[in-house]
Amino acid sequence: MKTLNCDICGKELVKPIKGRTYWHIREYDVCEDCKEKVEMKLRPILRNHFPFSQEWYENEFVSAIARGVSAGRA
Repeated sequence: MKTLNCDICGKELVKPIKGRTYWHIREYDVCEDCKEKVEMKLRPILRNHFPFSQEWYENEFVSAIARGVSAGRA
């Protein structure tokens, strides 16, 4: 049986549902709690960034996830 773990916190995801309880973002599998923490960290940066571009946001989002994975936390 396969198990799915969050790449940031390492928590095992029980009955994972893609897009609801976990997200596959590029090469990372991220649980809902960690995704929300990353979004909360990016929110002040996003509000102060002008002009908004989707490419910039995706780059910031993935780099925040990569930092969380390397540190072992969001």
